[in-house]
Amino acid sequence: MVIGSGGQTLFQFVLFMILARLLGPEAFGVVGIATAFIDISNLIGRAGLTEVLVQRAETSEEELDTAFWSSFGFGLLLTVVMFLTAQNLADLFGVAELKPVMQWLAPMSLLFAAGTVYEAKLRRSFGFRALAARNVSATVVSGVVAMVMAFTGFGVFSLVAQRLIYYVWFTAAMIVATRWWPSLRFRPRIAIAQLKSGIAVALSSLLGSGNQRVLDLIVGYFVGAQGLGYLRIAWRGIDLLLELSIRPVTTVTLTSLSRLQNDRPALIDAYLQLVSMTAAFLYPLFVGAALVAPELLTLMFGAKWQASILPMQILTQIALFVPLIWYKTNILMAIGRMWEVLLINLFEFALSMTVGVIAAQYGVEGAAVGNVVRMLLATPVILFAVNAWVGVPFGRTLTAVMYPAAATIIMAGALALLRPHLMSLHPIAILAIMSVVGFAIYAPAILALDQSLWRTVRAAVSTRTRRPEPAS
Repeated sequence: MVIGSGGQTLFQFVLFMILARLLGPEAFGVVGIATAFIDISNLIGRAGLTEVLVQRAETSEEELDTAFWSSFGFGLLLTVVMFLTAQNLADLFGVAELKPVMQWLAPMSLLFAAGTVYEAKLRRSFGFRALAARNVSATVVSGVVAMVMAFTGFGVFSLVAQRLIYYVWFTAAMIVATRWWPSLRFRPRIAIAQLKSGIAVALSSLLGSGNQRVLDLIVGYFVGAQGLGYLRIAWRGIDLLLELSIRPVTTVTLTSLSRLQNDRPALIDAYLQLVSMTAAFLYPLFVGAALVAPELLTLMFGAKWQASILPMQILTQIALFVPLIWYKTNILMAIGRMWEVLLINLFEFALSMTVGVIAAQYGVEGAAVGNVVRMLLATPVILFAVNAWVGVPFGRTLTAVMYPAAATIIMAGALALLRPHLMSLHPIAILAIMSVVGFAIYAPAILALDQSLWRTVRAAVSTRTRRPEPAS
């Protein structure tokens, strides 16, 4: 998943750089507002059924058929709602171009919901390689079309076409991969049972994953489409780091942790190892990105995106909290604590709304600071909840990130001293030198401090390179 998602993300990022140079902040802001609504609609349309099917020990064909038609119905309904309310939303935000963009993107709700069972089938069978391959192919096809449209003057609709084509291709590819087609069978009794479990997951996803979308809407309302465009570019840099490090791992962890739901000590140990490994990858990436953000953003997107540099540097500070709380949803779902997940996400949503509305009054930089503040306030509460409901000790969670934090501080100190001596060089040379020196300092530092990580790396390499024994 890391390799597949990494390839996909790198291609997307190169494409994003090209589109950012061809299109302005206004175009990205309009699509940002539209996709915020569509993404929230997608989370509702799936009704949490993918996670319900993955978490179940066994699933029957009747359950799969019923789940498909439930999600399909929700997706169709939400597509109609998005299409009909496009004008009202355009009036609310004062952006006339939002109406056609919303109407063209509305079918995404149906496409996303239609893939619910197919994704669950692949995830249940650990078909993550298949998912990754289809992600990459969908990204390449949709990206090429978007780039051609941008060069030929389609403007904002280049971004619209990219998202639509991606979902069409990805859904079709999952159907081919699973070779499964639903029968015309729907059992209300099964649907009600699935939705009872799924509604907690759906609301949790809406309040959790939808947090950022809601913040986008708040920024778009108070700062305008252009300001949101600058913030989206800053977030794009953060998303790149997450996609290249830990987001693909999240897809795998629910399946893995669910297998340990009846062995609590093993579950806790696995969770803490995830926290430690995440910090080991994430801390140096985000700190390094903050140090080279001026060269990185200017080189990739051009001088017209200078206003995104400071917001990105501010947003990198969320790395301190991400490893501590990133897997909270998966470990709670793994033991069937669906409603507890909802409770946590409800708290986070309320916190995001409160902090977001206050922070957005201070412009794009204020909105970026607000994201860091909400993470700072939410982390202690989440750690306490995971301790109470799962039994993961508060102190062990903090200890799990101690060595990565120490190694990152060593790296950051050395790079901060080095940077002033590189200012006369070309931005590419600065990026290259800072990256190489940072890795050369961090890698031996973390392996020297954390002997368990060194043993884990050696074991993983040994396992991947060992040849299978011949059959007797």
